[in-house]
Amino acid sequence: MNGQGDEHFIPVGRLADLDERGRAVVRVGEEDVALVQVDGRLHAVQQACPHRGGPLSEGDQDGCLLYCPLHAWAFDVRTGVSPTHPDARVRIYAVRIIGDEIQVSASGRLPGP
Repeated sequence: MNGQGDEHFIPVGRLADLDERGRAVVRVGEEDVALVQVDGRLHAVQQACPHRGGPLSEGDQDGCLLYCPLHAWAFDVRTGVSPTHPDARVRIYAVRIIGDEIQVSASGRLPGP
C-alpha cells in the first residue's frame, strides 16, 4: 500500500528494524500493528487476530496470507480479509518508506464485507 491524499503518516521505525522474515511490531496510536514484507513490499495490519487476539506477526506466512499462530485463521495482508473465515477482518494501514524510515498511516481502515 502506498500512502496517498491527506493521510497523516507517523514514523514507526527503520527498515533495519525488520527481522529476518521482514516483520516487526510497531505502535500506532492505541494499537499494535504488524509490519509484514511480501515480495519486497511492506504491509501493515492489526496485530491482534479478531478471533482470540493471537499475535499475527508470530504466525506462519504463505505469500500474502498471514496465519494466526493460535488457530491458523488466515488474513490477506493486502486487504485485511480472511479467505478462510469470510466475516473476519483485520484493520489495515497504509505504509510508505521515506529513505529508510518506515511510516504508517495514523488511522487504519477495516475492510468492508
